[in-house]
Amino acid sequence: MSGFFADSGRIRITDGASGSEEVVFDTEEGMPHIVGTANINNVGVDFTNLTQTQSYAFTDYCSSNTCIGFEWNFVTNYTPPNWFYDSRYVFGTWNYERTYSYFQGWTYQRVFTSGFTEYFRVYEPGFYTYDREYVTVFDACCVSDVFSYSINANESSNTVDIATLPTDEDGNTVPVDFIVVQATGSRTRNGKDPRFNQALPSTVPTKTFSFQGSVLLESSGKANGSSFMRRIMSVFVSGNKLKLTSQQSVASLARGAYDSAFPHAAEARSTYNFNFKVFFGRFKS
Repeated sequence: MSGFFADSGRIRITDGASGSEEVVFDTEEGMPHIVGTANINNVGVDFTNLTQTQSYAFTDYCSSNTCIGFEWNFVTNYTPPNWFYDSRYVFGTWNYERTYSYFQGWTYQRVFTSGFTEYFRVYEPGFYTYDREYVTVFDACCVSDVFSYSINANESSNTVDIATLPTDEDGNTVPVDFIVVQATGSRTRNGKDPRFNQALPSTVPTKTFSFQGSVLLESSGKANGSSFMRRIMSVFVSGNKLKLTSQQSVASLARGAYDSAFPHAAEARSTYNFNFKVFFGRFKS
């Protein structure tokens, strides 16, 4: 049967028929309770821009026909046969002539033959010549290297102390088993998706929200629906400090077109500002 029992600071509540009662509450068992709170204002969270890499893909040997080029052309020329008149001058000459006379015997005399100009007809046969011309081509193929682009994979995080754990009356740190964070805040800088001129989707509501451990602030996916980027905020206890980590996880993302960089990778930075109310809790054993 149901019952309520209180004895020396212990409270126990049971429910059910006699002999099969179930304990629904017992302060002797593990019971969560709050040992302290902290109000932390103007907590900044900053995520960096994304980066991309340009990589050689291939060479396009005729990306367009708009370039000015140069090439050698071979030209055959024929010169037809030709008749023409020419002249030359024949110089005068001196000769010795021998004459025989009965009375004088052999005599010699010098005789001059005058020079003269002679004319003659000349024939030149036809012939071929072969020339090479260097000409300009105004619709030559443009040769260019083609590049692909991809977002660089990246894992980065930043951790800061935001509060000290509560202490007892002697100044000793109270052990903490769990924390609950109530947060209000907003995105103070809208990071853009690297592919589009629009802000990355954010999960931060306009009202107060609670979380334990971590909360996803931003994410973006590939065309097939899988995630390529996550931005997470985590609040946790380490030693006697309450710490906050902002973590960015980015997978490689290929651009869908050649020679087209991601237009907004350098605008992907997002910043947030939060106010926290933190509840520090323990389980009584």
